[in-house]
Amino acid sequence: MKNKKLYTTIKVIFSLFMLFSAIGELTLNETVVHSMELIQMPVYLLYLLGVLKISGIIALWVSPFNWIKEWAYAGFTFDFIGAIFGFIATGNLVMPDIIMAPVGLMLCLSTYFLWSKTN
Repeated sequence: MKNKKLYTTIKVIFSLFMLFSAIGELTLNETVVHSMELIQMPVYLLYLLGVLKISGIIALWVSPFNWIKEWAYAGFTFDFIGAIFGFIATGNLVMPDIIMAPVGLMLCLSTYFLWSKTN
């Protein structure tokens, strides 16, 4: 029961983290666009990332199928690893961008491992 409460708490935090990220991407927030330009990625990918993040959040909360949730966690993990790699590869280690991706990855992995224990 303790793991279930911890899992739900971290899942809420992670979902809000991803929702705010998705909103920034879908609205082409100036800071988000600047971050994409720093890692030399096309800005039009922000729409795709935003839609996929919202889809992933929905999958985590309402999907009855575990394999869909696993794919959502995989997608979030790839997103964070890609962001971390982009900042390192281009040498643009700017704050807070270089901090947010590892924090998001830790939240994602924490939520995933707690979910796998409660299932």
